Amino acid sequence: MSERELRRMLDYASDFCEHHFAKKGEIAPMWHAITSDGQKLIEPHPTYLGKDMAAATIRIFFDLRDLIRYVYIGEAWTLNRLIRPEEEEEIFRKGISEHPDRVEVVQLQGEDRDYGQIIASRDIIRPAKGKPYLGPLTMVNDLPHVPQGATITSEGRMVGMLPVRGTRQ
Repeated sequence: MSERELRRMLDYASDFCEHHFAKKGEIAPMWHAITSDGQKLIEPHPTYLGKDMAAATIRIFFDLRDLIRYVYIGEAWTLNRLIRPEEEEEIFRKGISEHPDRVEVVQLQGEDRDYGQIIASRDIIRPAKGKPYLGPLTMVNDLPHVPQGATITSEGRMVGMLPVRGTRQ
């Protein structure tokens, strides 16, 4: 049940991104979340706080509201290929945004307390003439450069945002 609900939220977010990007040409970072009692929340990401403080604020908010599921959407840079060992150090030092092979995407990252995490993206296509638009939704596990059966892990300040479950539950 939880996987199906998370995938449904991801599809909804993808549709929202398509329509909003067509109108505005950009996606502001935001959260679509569900509390343990079924309340739906839409929250902008507090980018004005800086990266670390914004992530910490969202974690506290999610804990106070007892979230069980969310989807985060925002624009990002990525590579549509595996990182070569000889370029790892430079990418970790400078970031992907400086890489000549970078690709601009709308990233959709979802998490469910029972199911786990799903990551997907939509390429931002900026033709020489005409308005930019989004490519199709692609699940990270389905990217052509990811070996069949590989386990994808994600880490960083914006991963594992749900409240930690313990004796309180």
